[in-house]
Amino acid sequence: MKNTYKVMCFLLVALTGCAGTQTSVSQPASNNSGEQLQKQVNVIQKKLNDCIAKVNQSDDAKFVDAHVISLTANNPNAQELFNSSEKITPEQAIVLSRFKDSTVVCRAISDEFPKPALVAVYSDFYKNIDAVYADLLSKRVTIGVANQERAMRIQYAKSQWVETMQKLRGN
Repeated sequence: MKNTYKVMCFLLVALTGCAGTQTSVSQPASNNSGEQLQKQVNVIQKKLNDCIAKVNQSDDAKFVDAHVISLTANNPNAQELFNSSEKITPEQAIVLSRFKDSTVVCRAISDEFPKPALVAVYSDFYKNIDAVYADLLSKRVTIGVANQERAMRIQYAKSQWVETMQKLRGN
């Protein structure tokens, strides 16, 4: 779960960078509303990133990152986790469940985005990630498959975010 938050933070930062534009004072009012939207989004993304960073400092998150789901970009075990043919152990399942539960506070922050379409991107992402975790916890998939699925869901969410931001700004 800690890694999930780290990935979510990474996702938010990456999406902000991709979706962000700067407008000048001489641009039409419609661009100014896009600038206002970006400012609001940036504030909420920072709040979400800070929450995720805090959750990722927990022992549960560190355990998950090391043994179950690669949550951090610099995870030295990432390749092993992505290629693992092992099923989750009972101990790993308990820690993963606790980690997931600890992310609820951060997940709620995404409901603060100023547009329903942006909230929907996150809601869909959480639903998809939860499905990956459910498959892993029920032993329908291996640790490796869960990591691969999670990475694909993150990439999809990033593309959805960029597309949604472009539509909201009228690009």
